Amino acid sequence: MKDYSKYTVFILGAGLGTRLRPLTDTVPKVMIPIYKGKPLLEHTVLLLKEQGFINFVINLHYLPDVIKNYFGDGSGFGVNIQYSDESDRAMETGGALKKAEAFLSDDFVFIYGDELHFFDFHKLIEFYKEKKALGVVTLNRSNDPWMGDVAEIDLITKKVVKWYARSHNIKEFGENQYLNAGLYILSKEIIKDIPENTPLRFDIHIIPPLVDAGADIYGFLAKEDILDIGTPEKYEFAKDWYIKNIDKSPFK
Repeated sequence: MKDYSKYTVFILGAGLGTRLRPLTDTVPKVMIPIYKGKPLLEHTVLLLKEQGFINFVINLHYLPDVIKNYFGDGSGFGVNIQYSDESDRAMETGGALKKAEAFLSDDFVFIYGDELHFFDFHKLIEFYKEKKALGVVTLNRSNDPWMGDVAEIDLITKKVVKWYARSHNIKEFGENQYLNAGLYILSKEIIKDIPENTPLRFDIHIIPPLVDAGADIYGFLAKEDILDIGTPEKYEFAKDWYIKNIDKSPFK
C-alpha cells in the first residue's frame, strides 16, 4: 500500500439529497446505507484508507451531527477526520473549498461524496505529478453528456481546452469530449483567488475561467465505473452494482 498521508482528502458531504426523500429525511445524502446498513460515506473513507490516505476533511451542512456522531475524529476507522462546518450557510462546491482552505494540504484530493466507485486514486496522483498540473479532473463516458459537465481535451496531452458546465446543449460526445466524473486532485494554488464567504460552484465559477486562461488543468480518463446515487433509481442500481462488485469492497 502506498503512503498518501501527505494528501488531504476533501469529501463533499453537505448535500441535501432532496431527490432521495424520504431516505434523506433523517440522514444526509452521503449517509444513506449502501451495504449491510453501512453508509456510502463509510465506503468512501475506507476505500481511500485502503489506498494509503489517512487525512480527511468533510464539509457539513444538512444534519451535520449525523455525520459527526458516526465518524467522530475518525480514529475508530483508523483515519483522521476534520470537519468544515457550513451549518449556517451552504457554500456550494467552490465556496466549500475556500472555507476549508486551512485544513487542506498543498496538493489534495477533492471528491463528491454522493458517488459510488472502486476508483484507483494511485493512477490519478501519478498522472497529476507527471503533468505538474494545477489540477486534474477525472473524466469518463458513463452517462450521457447532458447529465453533467463536459470537458474537451487535447487528445495527445490530455489538457482540458474547453469546459462546458451543465446545463449545456451537447447531446452527443465529440471525439475529444468527456464527462466530469467528480473526482479531482488539485493544487492548493487553485483556491487562492476564490473570494471568502461566497457560495460558488467549482464547475461553473472556478474551472471555466481557468481553462479559458490556459491554466494547466488536465483530464484523466477513467476506466472504472463511477456511479451517481442522486435519485432513487440510481441508488437502487448502485446497491445492486455494489453486490456484484463485492470482491473490491472495503466492507469485506
